[in-house]
Amino acid sequence: MFFQHGQLAVLLQSTEALICIRSSSDRLLIACCSTTCLDLWRSHSTTRLFRYQRSEESVTEYGKNKFLYFRPDGSGLAVVTHTGHIILFEVRLDLANPSSYRCVDIRSGSPLHEGIGTVPSIILEATTVVNAAEEVTSLTGLTNDLMLFTTVSGSVKQFFWDDGIVLDDCCHEISQFYFTDPNEHSYTPENDIYVTTLCYSHALDIAAVTFSNGRGAYLSSNDFYKPQTVHALLASNVRGATCASINPRYHLVVFGTESGEVFVNILNYDNGLLNLSHQLTGYVDGNEGGRTPDRSKLLKLFWTPDCCCLCGVYASGAMYMWSVYGTFLYACTVPLSLGCWDLEGYNLWGISGVQLYKIPFLKSPLTVNNVSNNQQHIILQSANQVFILPNRFPPKSGLSVYGSIYLGESEVYDTPYQSFIASLGSPLENWPWQVIQVPDIYSNSNCPLRFVAIGASGQCTAVAGTRGFAFYISAKHKWRCFGNEAQEQSLIVRGGMLWWHGILIVAAYHPEDKRSCIYMYPHHNSIDQSSVVCSIPIPSSIIAINTYEDYLVVVTGTSRVIVYLLDMSVSPALDVEMSHQKVLEFSIAKFTPHPCAVLSAHASPLLSDASVPSGGLKSVLINVAGKLLMFEITDAGDVGKPITIATNVESVSCPSRSSKYLGAALWLNCGMRGMRVWLPLHGSKEDLSSKRTLVTVKQNVYPLVVHHHEAAILGIPVDSLRCRSETFLHILLHELVVKNLEKHAYAIAKMCEKLPYFHHTLELMIHKALESDMSHYPNGILEEAVLPHVIRFMRQLPHYLSAVAHCARKTEMMQWEYLFQSTGVVTDLLDECLEQHSLDTAILYLVILQNLHPLQVSRNYIVKLLAASIKENRWDLGVDLLRFLHAISCESEKFPGVRQKKLTGPSELAIRLRRSSESFDDDCPLSPATPGIENATYDMLTNPPDEEGLSDKKRAQRIITHHAHRLLKSCQFVRLGEMCYYLKFELLQFLQNERQNLCEIDDPAHVFMSIHEEFHWPYPDIIPRILSHPKVSSNINVISINSDSDSKFIADPHEYEEKVDFISDTVSLYEGSVYSECRVEIDPTILAEALKRGTQESEDKLNYYLRMFFDAEVYNYALLFALVLRDVDAITNIVKKDPSSVMLSILMAIDCWGHQESGGYSLFLQSLKPFIAPLFPTSVNDLKLKPLVKISSLSSVNSSNSASAEKEVPSKRDGKGPRLNENSGTVYNNLDNNMNHLSLSDDSQSNCTVS
Repeated sequence: MFFQHGQLAVLLQSTEALICIRSSSDRLLIACCSTTCLDLWRSHSTTRLFRYQRSEESVTEYGKNKFLYFRPDGSGLAVVTHTGHIILFEVRLDLANPSSYRCVDIRSGSPLHEGIGTVPSIILEATTVVNAAEEVTSLTGLTNDLMLFTTVSGSVKQFFWDDGIVLDDCCHEISQFYFTDPNEHSYTPENDIYVTTLCYSHALDIAAVTFSNGRGAYLSSNDFYKPQTVHALLASNVRGATCASINPRYHLVVFGTESGEVFVNILNYDNGLLNLSHQLTGYVDGNEGGRTPDRSKLLKLFWTPDCCCLCGVYASGAMYMWSVYGTFLYACTVPLSLGCWDLEGYNLWGISGVQLYKIPFLKSPLTVNNVSNNQQHIILQSANQVFILPNRFPPKSGLSVYGSIYLGESEVYDTPYQSFIASLGSPLENWPWQVIQVPDIYSNSNCPLRFVAIGASGQCTAVAGTRGFAFYISAKHKWRCFGNEAQEQSLIVRGGMLWWHGILIVAAYHPEDKRSCIYMYPHHNSIDQSSVVCSIPIPSSIIAINTYEDYLVVVTGTSRVIVYLLDMSVSPALDVEMSHQKVLEFSIAKFTPHPCAVLSAHASPLLSDASVPSGGLKSVLINVAGKLLMFEITDAGDVGKPITIATNVESVSCPSRSSKYLGAALWLNCGMRGMRVWLPLHGSKEDLSSKRTLVTVKQNVYPLVVHHHEAAILGIPVDSLRCRSETFLHILLHELVVKNLEKHAYAIAKMCEKLPYFHHTLELMIHKALESDMSHYPNGILEEAVLPHVIRFMRQLPHYLSAVAHCARKTEMMQWEYLFQSTGVVTDLLDECLEQHSLDTAILYLVILQNLHPLQVSRNYIVKLLAASIKENRWDLGVDLLRFLHAISCESEKFPGVRQKKLTGPSELAIRLRRSSESFDDDCPLSPATPGIENATYDMLTNPPDEEGLSDKKRAQRIITHHAHRLLKSCQFVRLGEMCYYLKFELLQFLQNERQNLCEIDDPAHVFMSIHEEFHWPYPDIIPRILSHPKVSSNINVISINSDSDSKFIADPHEYEEKVDFISDTVSLYEGSVYSECRVEIDPTILAEALKRGTQESEDKLNYYLRMFFDAEVYNYALLFALVLRDVDAITNIVKKDPSSVMLSILMAIDCWGHQESGGYSLFLQSLKPFIAPLFPTSVNDLKLKPLVKISSLSSVNSSNSASAEKEVPSKRDGKGPRLNENSGTVYNNLDNNMNHLSLSDDSQSNCTVS
């Protein structure tokens, strides 16, 4: 299709108003005229060749210019005047000056060689003046010599160009025509009517005319010389016709009217009637959504050179463009009065007042080269450039084994394309265009481009102009052109070109000997006739070619279809050998009125019966003038009568392989009727309903690429050249449900369930059904309503509840009542969300619930959701629910504080944690204790209580408190900290209230290990690692420690001061206790690695909990945290506060566990004996701490603990704060800002810390 690209250029500023512009039949020449002047331009080079100024005597004698017409071969030009004269001009080369312009090489400045870039010198010379004796209304050429014109008196006359003599015996009146009106069966025209416009098609041998009475018709005759044989068939639906045009490829006859409407009629060869195809209207703002129709008179209708787009010029100065079947494409931004296209349709030439414009366009290669590979990428072409948006996942399944070996995966798929599925949620408008510039060595003599073909991988691109061809390899950034210019100029690409496994297949025509042939060139060789690996001579001209797997389909000018099977072998030296075998040939002459009506041909694995397994070549699809025909191939190799799949088809997208449903569907672009999907309905062999159905969907872009398995397309919108994706899965499902094909809709939904936009598809499906019902049945649900059927179908799918909620949130409230009549009560849907643990979806229903039910119902469900969110550790939802509850509550008291802002970085948390570590002292204030809730008889987090008289605040507090108790009992300290931060829960007060319930710990060792695991704190298992070092293991055999000694360990700090001074001040006792016995010199780096502690973040969290438990007088938990931190001062201070048997049992339990699992802790507890023994009422010998019998036995410590310690990141001591885990959030930022680093010091004890 055609899309504007670039800015328009003003080519001419005339002194007189320009009244007409027209191009020659080959569009190489463009002529425009004013009332007295005539300008002739060369379209490709945009060069004015000649300017003819009529003399005053000529204007006085023959009248002013009215319109002009080119001779069919372009060798002459006729100017029609207002006084009924036709001035014939000869367009010839100036022999005295054969070239008036010469192009030069921009880089070197030297002129290009002869024949390239030259612009001929043209002379316009008036030769003959034809006197029509009355005003001429239209002029056309029946042949190159015979001209036909009409007059205001209703006469139709003919003359020969060379002599200009009017043929009196061939003159006849319109009344002599045989008129037929389909509505009246016979029609007698008025006596005074005449032809206002006339358009003749040489291909169809018919003429479209408009009459002065506003009727439109087409004329057909076996011999236009005899008026009695001319049959005028009126268009029954056209009134007020002003202009007409014929499309020979699609067999369309178009009429423009006084009211601005365009009637597009299909020529029916079966009965000879004009059947209305569709009706077009221009819109002033260029957007159909604006619904501002242009009701001014239509001045001219004309088609693009490839007959794929229709342009209409209005009296208001607007010019609109539609695709052949009505898709709106373009609205001109400048006023135009008339226009025409240049060669290949890359520039629109238009006139407006005294100015001549040229508007540049890009077009899709699918208009003239509709092959399968071009449908896998978005491609646009200009006169000398190719614009490509490669497919984000090229189909590797289409590459055969030998093709993979020949091309190589790294060469074909060297670009790591991003999946299209992931790109559906991204802005596709930002995809960059890959612009390939055709080299000057080819474009100077062969532009503009006619055909463009791209490979399946997007790495190979071929172009063909007026002669020869060239191709570009993206991986090598290299062009390959003909080395022999004579060979290039002797070949014309006619019928198309395509890539097949790295082989360029070209449909060529040799004008010298008038023969056609298909050539195959490998991509790695230069282009030469000697590099052709296979050639297939074709007995007639080639209309279209295409491939499927290893099959090549060829349509010839004699309306025959030939299918070849291709085979290729590749040697290690990349020598390619190819062979072909004809496997099928049949005629389509009965179904094609003219060979030019064949638009495309496709070999496919599809059959009309979806229940029959398909695969391989099963059918051939031929698009004949917009009618898609399927020729099924029988097992015997015969072709039966074709099946008409659809009409008004602009392009066809076939699946690359056969599979179920979407993978075996045909996507048909039918213009303004939208995309039609010929979808198979798979069933069992016994199921007689196994067939196909045609589903129609609407799109907002012009589709260029179809993704079958995703039910999505890529295209370009009207207003820009940016790619856009659209999915139609919801429309397919909706149409199947409406047609009572829910079984097939469910099968397709299950196939697409993993698509990232599947949830959005369900939402769109509900929207579509809701809007359809509300527009057709506004008074209530009727039996024909669609929404109940859609809801019943969607209940089988997993995202049903979420889709309904999102749809309701985006729908007007006045439609909620109707929506929930089909889906069910909102409270029931919310209960289903709670049962399925879909909290995010349940939140969406709260807003709906608030508007449909009393506030008390909303508050009850908020409490239920709060309990569920806290149970699943969804603190963000908990915060929102508390805020929501506070907003709708009628109570004046405040709810538990809700933090409005989350901390986003680690530094803020680190600062607050460092402030929180204030040292304990003996006079730490205590909060009053309150009874715990551990004996609750119900599960508050599953079924929160609705006690009469209990406020919403109290209910929320009890839920949060119960969850905090559960987290504490299960040793989930990190989760507890997160809850305290996000919900601003007072942990200290909670611990004080729960002090009596926490006085006993059933399994101290389990809690101790849970603390290590929660905070990723390594175990102090240093001795095995020290002993395993080569410098140590050779000097130590068996070392024993006397556990009965009550004295402090013998340590010589002066001897090892220099070796360990870089270690933290909290590390001292291990070195002395071990090294005093073994007296082994240990390298400080070995010791530093062995004594690794956790991260600074973990240490801050442990200090925080130590302080909280100490202030709450929960000394048993505080002792465990102090042991984990290996802080002697904290341990002694805690034991001093509570020197009970509980503390002693905890120490004994940890010592027993450490003897079996962690030798470092056993050694640490031995070193604690001198400090904690005096604090207990018993003697130190009664502590019964188990001794370490042998140091060597510590080598059997759990290897996982050592491994986890080795993986810990060293603590950061630079004061910048540790890096936080983003998943856990900023956990403990509700700490007291006055707390400093924890140090449980006592003046009476030694200030010694163990790490």
